[in-house]
Amino acid sequence: MSFKRFTLLALLVLSLVLFGIAETRAEAKRAVAPKKTVADVKKNVPNKTVKKAQVKKAQVKKFKPRPVKKRTIQPASNTIQAKAVYCVNLANNETLMARNENLKLPIASLTKLVSAMVALENMPLDKKVKVPDHIKSVPKSVVGLKPGDELTVNDLLHGMLINSGNDCAETLACAFPGGKHKFVSALNKKARQLGSKKSEFFTPSGLDRKPAGPPDKISEDEIDANASTAKEIANIARIAFQDKTIRSIVQKKSYVMKSSVVKDGYPIRNTNKLLRDNLPVVGGKTGFTVRAGHCLASQFSPDKKDLLIVVLGSPNHFNDTRLVYRKALKDIIERKRASAPRLESVAKN
Repeated sequence: MSFKRFTLLALLVLSLVLFGIAETRAEAKRAVAPKKTVADVKKNVPNKTVKKAQVKKAQVKKFKPRPVKKRTIQPASNTIQAKAVYCVNLANNETLMARNENLKLPIASLTKLVSAMVALENMPLDKKVKVPDHIKSVPKSVVGLKPGDELTVNDLLHGMLINSGNDCAETLACAFPGGKHKFVSALNKKARQLGSKKSEFFTPSGLDRKPAGPPDKISEDEIDANASTAKEIANIARIAFQDKTIRSIVQKKSYVMKSSVVKDGYPIRNTNKLLRDNLPVVGGKTGFTVRAGHCLASQFSPDKKDLLIVVLGSPNHFNDTRLVYRKALKDIIERKRASAPRLESVAKN
């Protein structure tokens, strides 16, 4: 055998050996890997129709509206639920209804009626007052005054009496001659001048006065709440609503307070919902704290009669006031009928 033939034979044998090794390895891989089914192959094939359906289904599931829960509306009570009630006919000073009228109770923002009188007596309406830097720390309800802003006393009175803004009361008190401490002293002095012996004030807004420290470590005995009686508040409200400025402010349903830093000012809305009823309201002031509950002082003028109603510690001050008002009108009509002379028929012969 020639050398050339020997070389070709050796190459042929080597090729067969290498091919055999490659085939053996391929068989080993096929034995380990699982066989692909038709479904497995289809998964790797992009199907636009399937993808669109899946996306649409996901969107429907994501934006599916939740079922609306039906709210059970509590019907208004037919009984007066306030802790204290006082209703007086200002025409003849006749008491038409009284319940715990001399009981000293927290009065919350009814305080602002006295604050308004004190501010009017000591500060010109057109005087501009600067909002203090700590104003954001004043608890709600607030108008949202900006620190450093400047507003007139007139606009601050609107914010205090219409929106019951605690920040407006705080601003007025801080601008008072002598500061906030002197303003609170003036409130108590004014109450004594009006004959209110049980009325007591600690803050210009009606918020409770609390000592410094963590809230969870302050006991109830350490908290001071502005307090008075329904009868004394009725007298305070009567005098306050006689003031033309206060009377005109509390009758407004809304107002925009002008600002030196806020372009559109501070729009406010009256907290007294009775103004939206078909009632002859000529004056009113709301109040609420957790300790005081809901309070309301209102003056009505039906048929040229002036009725003043005060409710303290009520779960629904508007409903209680409406009930007292209707009962008072009914009592007035019945008393008129009872006092009217009876006509006797004369028998003709």
